[in-house]
Amino acid sequence: MPGICAKLWRGTVIAVLMAACASTPVHAASLSDEVAATVAGQPGHFAVYAALSGQRPEVCLHCTDYINAASTMKLFVLDAAYDMFARGTLHPQDRIVVKNQFHSLVGSRSFALDQKEDSYDPLYAQSGQPVAVAELLRVMIQYSSNLATNLLIERVGVPYIRAVIRTQHIKGVRFGRMIEDFDANARGIHNQMTAKGLGLFMQKLDHGEIVGPEQSRAMIDILRGQTFNDMIPPGLPSGTPVAHKTGWVDGVRNDAGIVFLPDGQHYILVMLSRSLPDEAAGVRVLNTVSRQVYDHFAHVRGKGGLNNP
Repeated sequence: MPGICAKLWRGTVIAVLMAACASTPVHAASLSDEVAATVAGQPGHFAVYAALSGQRPEVCLHCTDYINAASTMKLFVLDAAYDMFARGTLHPQDRIVVKNQFHSLVGSRSFALDQKEDSYDPLYAQSGQPVAVAELLRVMIQYSSNLATNLLIERVGVPYIRAVIRTQHIKGVRFGRMIEDFDANARGIHNQMTAKGLGLFMQKLDHGEIVGPEQSRAMIDILRGQTFNDMIPPGLPSGTPVAHKTGWVDGVRNDAGIVFLPDGQHYILVMLSRSLPDEAAGVRVLNTVSRQVYDHFAHVRGKGGLNNP
């Protein structure tokens, strides 16, 4: 009998344990774990920041690593221009004469942009003609015009742009120079961003804290007209609104934006990369990350799992 009872007792314990295990939910992988698994082992280096608007990031993968900003630096030219609009020292309809000759930030040499490396040819055809600041800002963001960018930086000034970034308490952003100012680049003056720094900028922009509510809304409207949509948007359901700025140079593919969920809530997604041996493959990784982030936040919002920010 004692042996039989012992066997019965052990059997009962095992049955209870099995029932307990069956009733205990398996811990689902966090969004951070999912994103880390997606980029693990992929050639290149990836940095990701993802957060519901007004909340702490759920993904901050390598998010304090400085990476070549590429054209995401144009966000801060836009920012500084709107700061000047608010102060009355620059106006949207002020005109700047188009030219392709710029002074280096260092020394006295000048340089010209390589049109073949630019993404917007029409502005070069307007050489010698005055163009409104508002139009230069639009093509700088929506068509990533390098020429418009340098014309605006020359008008606004690198020191002013840096001062605006400091005043707004945005860390993780190094605004160094004009595009293709290779003399400055050779002296270690670069445009570099962290995913966290860009994420903070986008958070502030979404909450009307970049210059002011009216200016933030105007900047978001410009960003919603982005024409380069190969990174964040392919991971979203068709037609999902997104206000974003892309950037690319050799081995680098970046995108930073605000994504608008069907229920009216927003989330911030910043994806930076460097050292990509196959840029098309790197973009596919970013598309996957974008889809994972959307699916997570859309599901959480739909289930009511998080409080409104």
